[in-house]
Amino acid sequence: MNRRIIAAIDGSQAGLAAADWAARQALYRRVPLSLVHVSCAQPPREAIPVSTSSPEGEVSRLISEKTHRDMIHIDLDVLTVQLAGNPRRVLLHEAADAEMLVLGSRPLTITKGFLPGSLGLYLAAHSDRPVIIVRKPEETAAGGSARASTVVLGLDPESQADELVDFSFRTAQAAGASLRIVVAAAPPVFPLHHFVPVSPEERVQLESRERPALERILKGWSEKFPELRVDAAITVGHADEVLVDATQSADLVVVGRRRAVGPHHLGAIAHAVLHHASCSVAVVPHD
Repeated sequence: MNRRIIAAIDGSQAGLAAADWAARQALYRRVPLSLVHVSCAQPPREAIPVSTSSPEGEVSRLISEKTHRDMIHIDLDVLTVQLAGNPRRVLLHEAADAEMLVLGSRPLTITKGFLPGSLGLYLAAHSDRPVIIVRKPEETAAGGSARASTVVLGLDPESQADELVDFSFRTAQAAGASLRIVVAAAPPVFPLHHFVPVSPEERVQLESRERPALERILKGWSEKFPELRVDAAITVGHADEVLVDATQSADLVVVGRRRAVGPHHLGAIAHAVLHHASCSVAVVPHD
């Protein structure tokens, strides 16, 4: 793997937020940062370097230089790359051997949540590397500092998702954040989807069923990251609703995408979280 982090930039404030978030992670992980701007005025079939003598090349260069200047962190190995091509194919190709791909988002003005855009959704569903859709700090539920205060990991304790857990622990530590592991204990399913309230006794049983596997994960990974503050919560409910609710007090939520389901499958939970979360979202593919 080419140990670098890629931030897709476009000259917008959302792109700058993505670049700064990526820079923080690159500093902690001690890897280079690539700022990639893709010009698609007349996208060729394959990605090619943009000629600086062309109008689109000049625009691309100015965007890259401004983003580099405006980034909060400058003590970092930063490479700016200007390419021409289809943004989906170019960014997917660039991210293939990177640690992660980071891009910006814009908030919705009418409904709760934010809009990752077709490019973000496509990359999250197709990339074999983690894809992070970043919101500007003032747009997150927690607001305030650009450093995340809480990273939420949505986890099925029975899954063997070491890549997902490792990404969450490392990302939280890099952000100077605490990590909250959220497990959704699914309520019973009844014919015709009738809603039947869960009794206190049933709630205890559902939570107890998930606890042993969760405690094993906590013990193992907390020993690897002893300085990271970690807590866990088991909530009875549907996973997408539980996770979206948990994002109200977080700055980043991490969800998984199973490779075994299909290389181009995002999954209902990840799709719901991308559209309705109140914070930035990381989609991490895992076996």
